[in-house]
Amino acid sequence: MLVRIWAFTISGSDIVRASSVFIPEFSDLTEQAQEYMFGYSILMLLKPGGFFVHGMSVDSCQLYQRHWIIKSNDNAVGDFNGEAVIGQKEFVYECCITSTTSAGAIEGSYTFIPGRLADPQGSPFEVKVARFPLVLPEYIF
Repeated sequence: MLVRIWAFTISGSDIVRASSVFIPEFSDLTEQAQEYMFGYSILMLLKPGGFFVHGMSVDSCQLYQRHWIIKSNDNAVGDFNGEAVIGQKEFVYECCITSTTSAGAIEGSYTFIPGRLADPQGSPFEVKVARFPLVLPEYIF
């Protein structure tokens, strides 16, 4: 049984849901190794009817960049910036991460371009992804 941990961010135009799950099959819990594999998923939905960015109504956007801060026991162990995949009104980003500690967190943001990269309809805007935990569950089934 997998136990998902959730974090939500709701702003005026979007809903971001992030979840993580411990993956025991790809973890090594021996004292010598202590490698913990976590999977995480981030779902973003733009509210129906479009949204307002910089005072302008926009009904579509394209994902441009992403920024992640990865923490292990409240210490930053990674700060990643990178180009993102093409976005639509709804998208899911899924990935895995290996950690040497059983407690951590990820937070960050996405940068979007209103319209399309090839035909921007305004200035870039940022959507925050709330901090969500990476934790070893109390029970592993």
